[in-house]
Amino acid sequence: MKFVNPMMMRSLLFLFLLNFGLVGLLCGEDFPEVYNSEPDKAARPPSPEEALAMLKLPEGFSANLFAAEPEVRNPIAMAWDRKGRMWIAENYTYAERAMRFDLSLKDRVLILEDTDGDGTADSRKVFTDEVQMLTSVEVGRGGVWLMCPPQLLFLPDRDEDDKPDGAPEVVLDGFTVAQSNYHNFANGLRWGPDGWLYGRCGHSCPGKVGVPGTPESERIPMKGGIWRYHPERKVFEMLTHGTTNPWGHDWDRNGELFFINTVNGHLWHGIHGAHFTESFGADPNPFVYERIDTHADHYHYDRTGKWSDSRDGAANEFGGGHAHIGMMIYQGSAWPEQFHDRLFTINMHGRRTNVERLDRDGSGFVGRHEPDVFLMGDEWFRGLDIQPGPDGAVYMIDWSDTGECHDHTGVHRTSGRIYRISYGEKQVPDLSLLETMTPATLMEMRGDRPWFDRQIWAAGGTLGGLEECRPTLLSMAHSVEEPVAVRLRALWASTSNGGSLPQWSGLIADREESIRVWTIRILTDKQPIDTIIGPYAERIPEPLPRGIFNAFLARAQQDDSGLVRLALASALQRLPLPQRAELGKALAARGEDADDQNLPSMVWYGISPLAESDPGALVSIAKETRWPNLIRWISRSLSARIEEAPQSLDALISLAADAPTPVQLAILTGVGDGLEGWRKAPKPKSWDDFVAKSERIDSESLAEMVQPLSVLFGSGRALDDIKKVALDRGADSAMRKAALKTLIDARPDDLREICESLLDDRLINATAVKGLTLFDDPNLGKQLAKQYRRFSPAEKPAVMDSLVSRPEWAEAMLEEMKDGRIPKSDLSAFQARQVRSFENEDLSALLGSVWGEVRDSAEDKRKLIEKWTAKLTPEVLSEANLSKGRQLYAGICGACHLMYGEGGKIGPDLTGSGRSDLGYLLENILDPGAVVSADYQMSIFTLRDGRLLTGVVAGESEKTITLRQLTEEMTIAKSDIEKREVSPVSMMPEGLLQALDEDSVRDLIAYLQHPVQVPLP
Repeated sequence: MKFVNPMMMRSLLFLFLLNFGLVGLLCGEDFPEVYNSEPDKAARPPSPEEALAMLKLPEGFSANLFAAEPEVRNPIAMAWDRKGRMWIAENYTYAERAMRFDLSLKDRVLILEDTDGDGTADSRKVFTDEVQMLTSVEVGRGGVWLMCPPQLLFLPDRDEDDKPDGAPEVVLDGFTVAQSNYHNFANGLRWGPDGWLYGRCGHSCPGKVGVPGTPESERIPMKGGIWRYHPERKVFEMLTHGTTNPWGHDWDRNGELFFINTVNGHLWHGIHGAHFTESFGADPNPFVYERIDTHADHYHYDRTGKWSDSRDGAANEFGGGHAHIGMMIYQGSAWPEQFHDRLFTINMHGRRTNVERLDRDGSGFVGRHEPDVFLMGDEWFRGLDIQPGPDGAVYMIDWSDTGECHDHTGVHRTSGRIYRISYGEKQVPDLSLLETMTPATLMEMRGDRPWFDRQIWAAGGTLGGLEECRPTLLSMAHSVEEPVAVRLRALWASTSNGGSLPQWSGLIADREESIRVWTIRILTDKQPIDTIIGPYAERIPEPLPRGIFNAFLARAQQDDSGLVRLALASALQRLPLPQRAELGKALAARGEDADDQNLPSMVWYGISPLAESDPGALVSIAKETRWPNLIRWISRSLSARIEEAPQSLDALISLAADAPTPVQLAILTGVGDGLEGWRKAPKPKSWDDFVAKSERIDSESLAEMVQPLSVLFGSGRALDDIKKVALDRGADSAMRKAALKTLIDARPDDLREICESLLDDRLINATAVKGLTLFDDPNLGKQLAKQYRRFSPAEKPAVMDSLVSRPEWAEAMLEEMKDGRIPKSDLSAFQARQVRSFENEDLSALLGSVWGEVRDSAEDKRKLIEKWTAKLTPEVLSEANLSKGRQLYAGICGACHLMYGEGGKIGPDLTGSGRSDLGYLLENILDPGAVVSADYQMSIFTLRDGRLLTGVVAGESEKTITLRQLTEEMTIAKSDIEKREVSPVSMMPEGLLQALDEDSVRDLIAYLQHPVQVPLP
């Protein structure tokens, strides 16, 4: 009988040691003393028992503390071994923003075990405390795997004595810890069903990965996404690119990979070779024009901004916010059926677990939001992982800290909790099947055993006696009498590090969809994947044997499963280019997939290298398909190479002449996209014939696209027609603006005359100003500055952009501001910084006297933060005018940031972020350059015509650069650029609050903190 709660005793001991500064006694003699770095030294979380009492559970569920401080602290990741023990990665080195990592500390790996089956850990071992920057742990293949960016380490423990056999082995390196970032690191080690070790990485820590000693030119680039490594074959692959910061993944019962993400969509189907949207930045593959969006039909925060539909306190009904950490797909049987096969992920800001139902949708899946569970009232709760255990319960680790994921309040290192959540009677797992870990184990396992399966995945090709049992496993995989779970288990095990293609090829026509899908993956598993056009694209894969490839073609043409077709499309990137063309054409001929979320993109990612190696093959594919996006991307790729390979675009235009109107529109859209930023381009031989035929088609959309392209191809008649539209004051204003933009791109001799004549036309004068910026005439700047008040409020930011593009024009604007004719508030901090970028002392002095100075020193910024923290008390903020705050936000922040679905895309979406925290807001507003991601660094371009442009590079081709600015996105020909610089400062400028009075600052900050949208004044 237990008279004393052991968890309570440990907590009391910990509090005693903490109060007397003796926490170091809990560590080994050589383990550095752990400290808390919050400015508020009295800050501490509720006790583990108090926090447990704040956990709200669905009816019938119960929870207990599996472990807590002092036994476990700062748990960042967990794993399980075949003995049913939990392995915990403790991270102490992660530090606050200014430091990033405190390398005077060390990290640690623990082994926790519940030896008496009461649901509480009563055995604790330290496996190692000699690592740093530890983000993940996994067990298997004779040792322990640790992700310690920039390295993946392996600590052998082949005798299983829970002590490393020797020093850590560096398996991979190149997982960069970016100097400009303090999270998004490589993380998430987990064994997959195919025997590979999978991991994740955020996009702000781009790296180049390889085994130690790999030359730079042979390393594999990564910029966010999912990767995997094969321990026996020593092969690393970057499987997906994109998203922002994935921090959780799992496989469903059929082996389909899913992962969760933070910021730009939370749920993704882990399609090998996919390029997914991310919060910002260009894809590393220049042929990826558009990326696949989230595989959920919702977000966990309100992006619509319908303030009337969501009042105070209702924001959490969406799910809590944009930060998601840890993930599992529950495949056990202990919980009620409503939770079976549901995806669970921890929502940081909502302090809850989001639940997703994974429904089939086209070639893949869509996640649908179901009621959230496990709501936590403890404000210190920071769940980092959630996994099922061997006993049917689910375990959730809690880092236990404040300051959200950025730790902007400092790091509290002396707390940590692990919760065990169960339903019904406690299950006692029989782990005897895993004691020997041989293929015979698989033959004895019947039905779904998800936790056991993962231990078999961990063993992989090291299963003893695998070769002897392979024929039996193959027989099980082929047997239609066996349940699908058993067949898949046998298939995965039989293919681990062995076997030959003919052994599995017969399964490609199997009646079970998941068997067909996995057969396609297995048959191409040893082919190198080519997700980026770059150095390692030169690793040309071997052609598939013709018999197997013919079976692939038959599946592409006949299979009624979209998931099978998706597996084929994914496999394209593992095939030599001639086979890609043949299989891509067969897939693109399936008309039912034209609007599928995944297939057109995945087929394009696979066939896009043909634009350089065999553009004629792309024309052939375009002829067979009616997928508008695929046609558009083919057209764009061929247009961009019009000078090198004009015959291919000419053939495509010939094809368009007799094609249906939707195909013509897709081709012309692609041509326009491919030649964006060009002023002149060679005219395809078939263009005049196409134009003549298009004039007989009654399509206004087609005519609007033909005319500007004709101008680009040098048609004087088309240029005259465009001028007439731009100057016709009775024509549609949108058409006139488009016509004037075409003229600005073409730059006819009379462009200045045309633009000056339109300055008094309020419907089009702001566009005319953009044309006038091409002319280096100080008098034009003076004229525009004096006429500034004539422009509409909506157009003034763009006009101001023009006025700060030349130093003489900026001077004229500041003189008008000095005399009170231009409001000081109309010049944004972004534009003021551009004026300073001219590095003209007199101009900077004028800016300082008229608009104000921006303090650059760290001490100045610290004092500003302290000043506003003291002023913006809860009482002051409660008196704010939120509607006015929204109006201020639109003018100051909205050009760069999305919130509630409105605004620019230069910076991150703020809707679901941790903006309720005043300290977090002030730090990012007043000191935005403290840590700058490469994606948000400002680029400065000096053009040959004398203009200076600043912004963020959103895309780049061989001939053009796409620059994202405050008011627009523009494409610049590289031939027009005289000088290009990358500034170390953030795109977000300092001095954002410079022109605001105290009431306006109060209103703006209160609006940013408010959880739901409010009406405009």
